[in-house]
Amino acid sequence: MNEIERILLVTDLDNTLVGDDHATQKLNQILYQHRQHYLLVYATGRSYGSAQQLKLERELIEPNYWVTGVGSEIYCGKSLDLDWARHIGADWQREAIAKLIGDRFPELQQQSPKEQNPWKMSFHLLGAASAIAKLIANLQSANLKAQVVFSSNIDVDILPVNAHKGYAVQYLQQRLGITNARTLVCGDSGNDISMFQQPALGVIVNNAQLELIEWYAAHANAERHYFAKNAYAAGILEALQKFNLLD
Repeated sequence: MNEIERILLVTDLDNTLVGDDHATQKLNQILYQHRQHYLLVYATGRSYGSAQQLKLERELIEPNYWVTGVGSEIYCGKSLDLDWARHIGADWQREAIAKLIGDRFPELQQQSPKEQNPWKMSFHLLGAASAIAKLIANLQSANLKAQVVFSSNIDVDILPVNAHKGYAVQYLQQRLGITNARTLVCGDSGNDISMFQQPALGVIVNNAQLELIEWYAAHANAERHYFAKNAYAAGILEALQKFNLLD
């Protein structure tokens, strides 16, 4: 490979890159050995601070970019990408959305303050999943432009319409000049679906949650989507080999 042929490796953290320490360290070693060939992105539902803490705890490689808060923030090192922030902030009425939820949805319990940011509101669902459809309908009726991401049967994230992991991947591809054929996205849960809806290559690790397995069964493209035989980071390594993305 040469400089122009670098690979954009975009991976979720919890239960994708992280979950099997031995597999994570094996993948780390390979990425260290070939680091000049990869642009590494961690795309997570965690806040930037929480993701940084996980990196320290699990001795993860420092990525080139962080996509945090389910795609609501992009960081290069410690620097927030303000162009992305301005892009997703258009038509975002955070206070009005917060009021609507507070008035009508007692079954949504706000997550800790550290998991909130100016472009994301995060809740735990304490009631039935039918509340998600009701929430979407209420937002539409109030003409509040937002998207609702439901994952792990409990996590509810409300974001601007242009903010999710998939759009963040597209943004970084365009900024870095990386093609879909040289981009691999990796995930395990519902908040990763937007990455697989992009035309890049994708691997769903074997320990994936039912919500993502169901999406794969209904929508997968056999040429670019791969359901790994291995779980966690071992599934990522398996996909790198399958798609010939290892040196």
